[in-house]
Amino acid sequence: MITGLVSGAVTRVLGIPRAVIRGVLSEAIEFLTVEIDLTEVLVSAVDLNRVLKEVDLQAVVERLDLNALLATLDLQKILEGIDLNPLLESLDLNPVVQKLDLNGLIAGVDLNKVVGTIDIDGVLERVDLVVVGNRVIEGVDLSSIVRDASSTVTTEMISDVRSGSERADDAVDGFVDRVLRRKPNHEG
Repeated sequence: MITGLVSGAVTRVLGIPRAVIRGVLSEAIEFLTVEIDLTEVLVSAVDLNRVLKEVDLQAVVERLDLNALLATLDLQKILEGIDLNPLLESLDLNPVVQKLDLNGLIAGVDLNKVVGTIDIDGVLERVDLVVVGNRVIEGVDLSSIVRDASSTVTTEMISDVRSGSERADDAVDGFVDRVLRRKPNHEG
């Protein structure tokens, strides 16, 4: 359009053929586009705020295919680049934890299944049973147990001896009464 206007004006004024003018203008425009950053010229010459006020952004958004746009994104790569530690450190999780229904959560856990996944042999291999045994023995008062057991056995033996001697006394009394032909003494 500009080339046509300039070419027509120059032809009328100077009488130079249009083909020559077109060639010169074409070379001039190509030179200018290579040597001059037209983007910078346009940005400085155009009031972008005024242009954007005229743009119907709602219509632009409605024409966007967000699914196609999201399909081009590598979300895994984006997430790998995000450091979540500062965000997590700034969160106060106490209100969230207080709202949790732990009883309901625990009720939904299959403890048999969880326990079934534990390597009991592996756990026991890491336990020093000698240390555990020594701690148990240290916690038990063996001398008190032996003393109590001994006194119980001694008390029972003394009681049995007394009972036996009482029965023997009664038997001897009965024998003596029979030999002497006394009537049994049922008093007392």
